[in-house]
Amino acid sequence: MAVCEIWDVRGRLDHPIDYAENPEKTINPKYTETELQALVDVMEYATNQYKTEKRYFVTGVNCDPACARDEIMIAKQQWNDESEIVCYHGFQSFKHGEITPETAHEVGVKLAEKMWGDRFQVVVATHLNTECLHNHFVVNSVSFVDGKHYHDNKANLRLLRKRSDELCREYSLSVIEHPSGKKKPYALYQAEKQGLPTRDTVARQAVDEAISKSFTLRDFDRQMAEMGYRCSFDPNHKYWTIMGKGWKRPKRLYRLGEDYTNERIMERINENSYAVKFAPFAKADQTVRVLRVRGSLKDAKKIGGLRGLYLHYCYKLGILPKRKQNYARLHYLLKDDLLKMDAIAQETRLLCRHHIDTAEQLLSYKGSLETELSELTEKRKGLYSLSRKSDGAEKDAVKAQISKITERLKIIRKEVRLCGGIEARSGVLKEKLLTIRADEEQQRKEMMADEHKRRRSRTNREDELGGI
Repeated sequence: MAVCEIWDVRGRLDHPIDYAENPEKTINPKYTETELQALVDVMEYATNQYKTEKRYFVTGVNCDPACARDEIMIAKQQWNDESEIVCYHGFQSFKHGEITPETAHEVGVKLAEKMWGDRFQVVVATHLNTECLHNHFVVNSVSFVDGKHYHDNKANLRLLRKRSDELCREYSLSVIEHPSGKKKPYALYQAEKQGLPTRDTVARQAVDEAISKSFTLRDFDRQMAEMGYRCSFDPNHKYWTIMGKGWKRPKRLYRLGEDYTNERIMERINENSYAVKFAPFAKADQTVRVLRVRGSLKDAKKIGGLRGLYLHYCYKLGILPKRKQNYARLHYLLKDDLLKMDAIAQETRLLCRHHIDTAEQLLSYKGSLETELSELTEKRKGLYSLSRKSDGAEKDAVKAQISKITERLKIIRKEVRLCGGIEARSGVLKEKLLTIRADEEQQRKEMMADEHKRRRSRTNREDELGGI
């Protein structure tokens, strides 16, 4: 079940080659440390054919791995290439436990030869550091034959996957016969992997809650409407869809998973029974903790400004206090920021840590950070120069200073980015809170009006009964 992908690399050529040829990832685990010489640069190992074949799975197609960087740059200079894309980095991953390192590398080399061998230079490296063995391909963006560029388009990607599948069948490896189609965006994949709420997970939460409270499809539609979703059960359409407030286009329910197809939703609704469900009148006793607080809150100063804005938004979003949140019931404007919860939380901590309440204080703090950043950068340049001229204990001391400055620069750069995020986000958060407050007030007025109507209807009914 080989999976293939390829993307362009802009910038330095040595980064993808060094990553692909990393000895810690390409070393064969069946050889012990005593059998191997001390690890040195993987490019030196690649010059030895015996070690390349027996211990390190790195092969060059139309180039020597030991000097692949230089050969690729010569080809670029020969054809006067000035493109921003220096190379292409691809991978081919196999199913866990299905293939040996030797066979995986053999398949990878054959794929590179079939795909690019007639015109391009390629470095093939097999990584053995994960459960799934996988090949990496570093492909020169320029052909050494005619100087023409390789194009990373859909047609070439389909051809790459087709040839990979052909080789897998040739080696009796499993193949994905029916691909699911569009791949999931990386940001969405990472968010779901980390357990963060996404548009799909919130939609599933809403559908599950609506189904649990419904006995008919009309009940389900009404429950979804209460949570801000509009459903479409058009019989002329094959799939049911939902559309949340603020969405640009509807989403087919079956894309949420196997439990959200038309048939499965109706089955889940029909499983609900009209029978009366009995519950105990009194809940189990809960232990109540009583805390005594000294002093009075009468003179407590209310937090306002940027700190107050961010703290209130974190409360509405469910970050503060930490609790199990029903994201399906959130206002649609808040749902848009669910994937930004971590960034908003970090910006809130920065404001509270430094007691920043106004835009002027924020700009002043950001300016001090940028000044310190500039000074430390210049100081580190001087230390780098001094490190090259010194040796022994003096050099170690200089390196320790450089390391300390580098750590501080990481913190400063991060806080500068957070300050920039606060500048861009604070106005938007304020507008959202105003809109949310207006919507909540309108909803409260509608609920009061409905309650008055119900009371008047009960009064009239009593008058009618009394007159009979």
